[in-house]
Amino acid sequence: MPLVLGGVIAGAAGFAVAYFYLPQTQTNLDDVLSSRDARLDALEQQVAALEPVDLTSVTDAQSDFAAQLAILQDEFAAMTADLNDRIAALDGASGGAAPATEGFEADISALRAELAELSDMARTELDSARAEAAAIEENAAAAARNAAGRAALARLQTSVESGAPLGAALTDLQDVLGEPVPDSLLAVQDGVPSLVALQDSFPDYARSALTAARAAGVAGEETSGIGAFLRNQFEVRSVNPRDGDTVDAILSRAQAALRNGMLGDTLAELDALPDVARAEMSDWIALAETRADAIDAIETLASSLRDN
Repeated sequence: MPLVLGGVIAGAAGFAVAYFYLPQTQTNLDDVLSSRDARLDALEQQVAALEPVDLTSVTDAQSDFAAQLAILQDEFAAMTADLNDRIAALDGASGGAAPATEGFEADISALRAELAELSDMARTELDSARAEAAAIEENAAAAARNAAGRAALARLQTSVESGAPLGAALTDLQDVLGEPVPDSLLAVQDGVPSLVALQDSFPDYARSALTAARAAGVAGEETSGIGAFLRNQFEVRSVNPRDGDTVDAILSRAQAALRNGMLGDTLAELDALPDVARAEMSDWIALAETRADAIDAIETLASSLRDN
């Protein structure tokens, strides 16, 4: 009877500890997936909303400039020919001899001055028209590049959210930028760990880290008494955020931040783990840092596109 009674008491105590220490509710996987799907839907809508750049107005403007240039050139040629004819007529009227009067010389000088002035005006107008046409063409090309860059960037963000390969979007983005994309993205062109995958795998790594810390006596918890015995036996771990600098509290805050999609805060919390616990989390941390680096690189590219 004492043995049976002891077993019943131990079982009841274990149930009580599990009841009070273990979370009352776990993150619902369906809710996580629904949130991920919602983000993907939003990104896909952004991609679909990107309208192709309409260059009709640009090509029309270029055609107008070409027509204006042709008209200016024709007018300039006609004026030049007319002035040359008038100068030739005056020269012929003098008979090739010394001018009869100073009036002929004055007329010829005036016509030549007028010809030079018209030449300068025509040249200025032509240069101005060419410069304006080149500016319109350059702006149109920049607008087209930016639109293509935004579309490639949106596809890249969608791939990062879903864990799909980045290769095609990276190639398009590199073509738009005219320079290599960051190495942190090239290194994960086959796919970035998704947030859902990191959220799903975190509990197993956290349990291993906490168990290792408790075994090494660096968990920051009481190591004697029934409470410590039951924690170790049942591998009790808090998943709701707790204050404090124990390994259990650190892991609880890290998981809460991860649950809310704040990967940077999660990694910052894990930096405070003792070495033995962090070693157990090393594989997970490497995956999380890979995702964080990819997201930072994408944000940098997005800022570069906005500035251009």
